[in-house]
Amino acid sequence: MNKIKHIIPLILILLASWNYVSGQAKLTASCKYSNVSLNSSFQVTYTLSGGTATSFVKPLFTNFSIAGQYQSSGGGMTIYINGKQVQGGNDESTWTYELIPTATGKFTIDAAKAKVDGAWVESNTLTIEVNNSGNATTSSSAATSKSATTTAITADAGNNDIFLKAFVDKTNPYQGEQVIVTYKIYTKIPVTQYGIEKIPAYTGFWSQDLTKNSDKPTQYNETIGGAKYVVAEIRKIALFPQKSGVLKIDPLNVECVVQVVTKQKYNDPFADFFKDPFFSNFNNFGNSMFDTYSNVKKTISSNSVSLNVKALPVSNQPAEFKGSVGKFILDATLDKTNVKTNDAINLIFKITGTGNISLIDKPDIEFPTDLETYEPDVKENISATTAGISGTKTFNYLIIPRSAGDFTIKPVSFCYFDLAKGAYITLTSLQFKLKVAKGNGDNNTTVTSSNKEEIKYLNSDIRYLKITPFKLTHIGTFFYASPLFLILLLAPIVLFILFVIIYRKKIKDNSNIALMRNKKATGVALKRMKTANVYLKENGKESFLDEVFKALWGYVSDKLGIPLAELSKDTVNEKFAEKNVNEDIAKQFIDTLNNCEYARFAPADSTYTIDGIYNEAIDIITKMERELR
Repeated sequence: MNKIKHIIPLILILLASWNYVSGQAKLTASCKYSNVSLNSSFQVTYTLSGGTATSFVKPLFTNFSIAGQYQSSGGGMTIYINGKQVQGGNDESTWTYELIPTATGKFTIDAAKAKVDGAWVESNTLTIEVNNSGNATTSSSAATSKSATTTAITADAGNNDIFLKAFVDKTNPYQGEQVIVTYKIYTKIPVTQYGIEKIPAYTGFWSQDLTKNSDKPTQYNETIGGAKYVVAEIRKIALFPQKSGVLKIDPLNVECVVQVVTKQKYNDPFADFFKDPFFSNFNNFGNSMFDTYSNVKKTISSNSVSLNVKALPVSNQPAEFKGSVGKFILDATLDKTNVKTNDAINLIFKITGTGNISLIDKPDIEFPTDLETYEPDVKENISATTAGISGTKTFNYLIIPRSAGDFTIKPVSFCYFDLAKGAYITLTSLQFKLKVAKGNGDNNTTVTSSNKEEIKYLNSDIRYLKITPFKLTHIGTFFYASPLFLILLLAPIVLFILFVIIYRKKIKDNSNIALMRNKKATGVALKRMKTANVYLKENGKESFLDEVFKALWGYVSDKLGIPLAELSKDTVNEKFAEKNVNEDIAKQFIDTLNNCEYARFAPADSTYTIDGIYNEAIDIITKMERELR
């Protein structure tokens, strides 16, 4: 009797499965409730039996918002006894949507469509009544029998899945000393894109971005507490504290779009039966999981960092010290030492090193009074790399001797605080001797600054007499009321009307964001592919794959009007079905995307080849453009 008790449920399930598989394709819409309250959530499930769907088009769900969506394909059970398969999975598929009403009233949810064996199958419609209060009422057509159901489990990106940390290379710097802040994203889940939402003010610091010219962040793997993370250094900042004391670096806020797993748990009414030891050989019966992926926006913030900034020593601080901190060398040159009056001479001071170069002020030079000088031409050649800031700052003084004689330009001092030595270092240039001879035709007079201004306007002060013939007109002829006068009078009005018409049309076109994105989709994608081709020729595998990945996702996002937050392979397939895109071309697009994505996230030592991905991407974008015209 006990064996019969155990076998009866199994026989019933096998018979039901046989009848299910042998039937024709049928798409059924079901909902547990026919009456729901406003702002409450409920589920609508579409079940396809008797076939496998190659495309599925959901209804518009007017007056409802979608809070989540879950899909399970090939949802039949696979049963094993003593290690042998006795029942294979059937071709039943379900699509479940978590809906929230946005208005009250009685609404009809239109039919969904699924394409099976080249033919479209439609579901039944559902009628849902939404009121302001009251509990949800079970629909008479709901699945009240003890058949299998699915429960949606939406996974969110937890704080341990992705987080942002700020690191500093030193916490006790001197005032004016360079401090490098590195922001790193640690993630265990795919990140499709990220953007800095809020940049700290860096109060009390002079700052410079070290990664603004970097195309792609440095990426590597790191293990923390036994968990493996992909680490990306998304931003590096060089900070120079401008005062001593405790200075705080505020958190950096970053908005990410991450892919999280949306799971469906299959609950079976006969699960209690299979807890019996008789069914201990069944593999995952009544508890199968089906995973899909959703794009989720998540804002992460870094930790704040406090620096204890030390004041520079004041006991032995030289008078010529102006705040330069780091390691520098001074080079001074005079391009000519023997000249004639009114000849131009260049005195060049070049300061090279590592530190706050941009904050270096011009040197104080005491020129002889008979040498006419101008404000220096200042040029910077700064290298802002992830290692810090270094480079050269050049001061070029133009000197014009206005009288003959021998002149001396005294040495110039430049003082800085050397971090390695912990002391002030004073650099001194050479003393320059200048010999000026009398020039040809020079009356040996000195030209003052006021003379320079007079010479500047000589060319505009004296003009030739105008000898062009005058144009004569008849007496009584007036410009007023002439045809040209009327044209010029009406021209501004006509131009203004045309401007208003064109401007309003432009506003209308620009307001249709979806249309603008659709028009520019191909151009943007091909531009990215052009950039990817450059990386391909330079053997930049990561940059190449990143550009191809962005080109493909960006193209379908702009062309199909899918927001980035909702962009996934499921939504793309739905849009392809709505646009009646050829199935082979749609499959080719997804395959190209998968190939690119696999190569993009493959380990560094992977032997996966990227040959052909560029041509595949160009080919599928061209085919898609013909399909979506």
